[in-house]
Amino acid sequence: MNKRFKVLFLLFSFLFVFGFSQNPKFKNKKIYVSKENFKRKFEASDSLGNIIIGKDTLIEVLSHPDLKGIPVRYEYKDSTFLEEYKKVAFQLYHKDSADTKTMKYWKTPIKIYFSEGMDKKVIKNIMSFTKEIEGAVDSLNISRVKNINEANYFIYYDDDFQFSQKLEKYRKSDYSIYWNKKSQIYKGYMRIIRKRMFSNKLAQEKIKDLFFGSLGWFKRSHELGCNSYFSNCYSENKQMSEFDKQLLQYHYSYGICKGTTKLSFEAQHKRHKKSLKDGRTDIYIINN
Repeated sequence: MNKRFKVLFLLFSFLFVFGFSQNPKFKNKKIYVSKENFKRKFEASDSLGNIIIGKDTLIEVLSHPDLKGIPVRYEYKDSTFLEEYKKVAFQLYHKDSADTKTMKYWKTPIKIYFSEGMDKKVIKNIMSFTKEIEGAVDSLNISRVKNINEANYFIYYDDDFQFSQKLEKYRKSDYSIYWNKKSQIYKGYMRIIRKRMFSNKLAQEKIKDLFFGSLGWFKRSHELGCNSYFSNCYSENKQMSEFDKQLLQYHYSYGICKGTTKLSFEAQHKRHKKSLKDGRTDIYIINN
């Protein structure tokens, strides 16, 4: 491929490759799609020619109906980090399933409503924790609201008003989240069993642990230390470690493809790393 082109990989439901001129704002873009994608979404007359990259034939088109969003440079991570990330980011269908459910993430701001029965000291501690999260992840916006109609996340005790019928059936403190077809979370509920909370400290630690998990429907790991928020073992002294922050930052990075299953995630990284190895250093992602 001519050196004056940059390559941009985008994930919608398929892979697209974009060649760009040296203009960093991508004004003079050339759009390429795979042969398979071309057959699904275009007519033969839409072809402006083709190029060959490795073993792949890519067809140039004038535009693409799914092209929306801002290109973000692909975020490279080594295999060791990716293996740890995959352990917490993807929920299995069942223990023997080959693939997983899609990863989930918040795109809209999180606006928390605390029930009237929640202690003010607990609320203050929780909101301090959310500020720590915001400080680590630029794309997360978390705030407290006192108007119930403005909220999309509700935290309450089991003897307060019950915001979620689903959680009423649970005997343990837990959360429930809802997402759209793009795997973007838009609403959350957390119900705390008061009789199990013998102190405000226990309540706030449980809320922080559950809230952290609800930021990505994370699968807790047996292999991380008990003080990690990604660990599934109990601790009254969990701290957001630097590695916790790195995993969370990566989960919310727009330099990776969002809403994928584990197998798709692995295939994309294999493809992108091969491109880097082949000398195509300008790889970008668009999530829309």
